[in-house]
Amino acid sequence: MTEKGLSDSGCRAAELRYEWQSFLGLLPVLDLRPAEPVLYQRCLTAVWLSRKSGISRTDLHQAAGLGFQAEAVDFDLLLAQLVREEILEPIISSPFHFQIRRRNWTNPESAYAADDRLSLSAISREEQTARFRMLGLLDARILNPRLPEKRVQQIRKERDELERIYEATWLELENAIGSQAADAIRKNVEETREAGAVQLELPLGKKTTFDLEGEARCNQ
Repeated sequence: MTEKGLSDSGCRAAELRYEWQSFLGLLPVLDLRPAEPVLYQRCLTAVWLSRKSGISRTDLHQAAGLGFQAEAVDFDLLLAQLVREEILEPIISSPFHFQIRRRNWTNPESAYAADDRLSLSAISREEQTARFRMLGLLDARILNPRLPEKRVQQIRKERDELERIYEATWLELENAIGSQAADAIRKNVEETREAGAVQLELPLGKKTTFDLEGEARCNQ
């Protein structure tokens, strides 16, 4: 790099540091009016979708779909709002780099955008456990050879409808809290239910054996 290039680079770095110090100094006193709703929503979603612990102004600008627009004062005001709301925290030593603070929240673009993540997870677990249990009961009734075919068809229709609701709910939850967290809840729901079914069957099997042996001894 030429001497002029080094000089220009140094000037840009100095300007960025000055801009950053000004941003940090004005944070407590800025009069933040509500940001443009669509832009604010895009930025919230970009932060939520980030798999990293931090994000820069440039990265957030691009993730929000503004890559072809110059970073402007309005965007810095939006950054200041996210800092005020404790979603981002400035990394003092790195100009316009922020740590992502709020993790216990749902996807801003999901159907559960206003819900608390932990409460949503708990409610979904409870509801899906009940649905999964009912699906098992309906499967058992379908296999009952004593039921007339017309009734079996009706039960199968009810089961298919419930299964659609069951699967759609998992998709909505995944969109709200992320696939990894939703998959963990689903695995817990379905494995717990299957383990419970096995535990219920074992005592019955032992009891049946005991009764038959007792009956045999009585007949001797």
